[in-house]
Parts: sequence; C-alpha cells; structure tokens
Amino acid sequence: MCIKARNLQSQGGFTLIELLVTLVILGILSSLAIVALFSALDRAKQRATMADIRTVSKAIEAYQVDVGQVPQGSMTAIADMLIPYQINVVPQADHWSNPIAYTASATGYSLESYGKDGIDGANISLGTRSDFNLDILLRDGLFVASPE
Repeated sequence: MCIKARNLQSQGGFTLIELLVTLVILGILSSLAIVALFSALDRAKQRATMADIRTVSKAIEAYQVDVGQVPQGSMTAIADMLIPYQINVVPQADHWSNPIAYTASATGYSLESYGKDGIDGANISLGTRSDFNLDILLRDGLFVASPE
C-alpha cells in the first residue's frame, strides 16, 4: 500500500510556473503574429490603392486622347466624365477611405493618395515603403513616389 501512494504522488501534472511560462510564450508569439498581420493588411491596401490610381490614370489618358486635354476639376467632378473610359465605377478614395487628390494643368495631371493617415506630407520611396503614412504620387501616367 505504501508503494501505491508513492506512485500516485510522483505522477503529478504541470506546475503553476510551467503553465505561466507557457502562457507568456504563447502571448509573445501571438502578439508578433498580430503585428505581422496588420502590416500585411496595410501593404495590401497600399498595393490596391496603387492599382486604383493606375486605373484612373488610364481613364484620364483615354479621355485626353478623345478630347485633346485632361479633364479639369476635382476628383468628384471628373468621375462622371471618366465613366465612358472606365469599366467600373471610378475610384475616388484610396483603400484607407481617404480621398484621392487630383490636380490638372494645361501640361499634365497628378493623382495622389495621402496614405493611411490621410494627411498631405512626404512622398513614399523604395526605402520608406513600409511607412504607410507617406504619400503615393502618380504624375502624367508614371509613379513619381511609390513603394515599388
């Protein structure tokens, strides 16, 4: 009987310290995964915004070929003018839900996304492509400031 009691005591489970250390490690790993997930989501929004800007640019260039000049006005004003040159609805906001800025002159045009924060500031470059608050700028059909 004494042997059975000794065997039951030696078959204990995990200690509280072991469980706490395991929970801390799992917490650290999950926080790293969440940060990586949010970064990937912002990178996807950045790429989708660039695709939308490129699409609007192609519609502006088609309009320019037909009419002989780029459309004048704000992004909301030119959206109706670009419908015949666009397969879908003309995107007027980036994928962070901030408006796309459009400026036009007699010599050309520019489209700009102000980034995640929606504030006009410094332009993005290849070295700063992971800073999603920086601006993406397309001028006359070419990206002047982009993460690529």
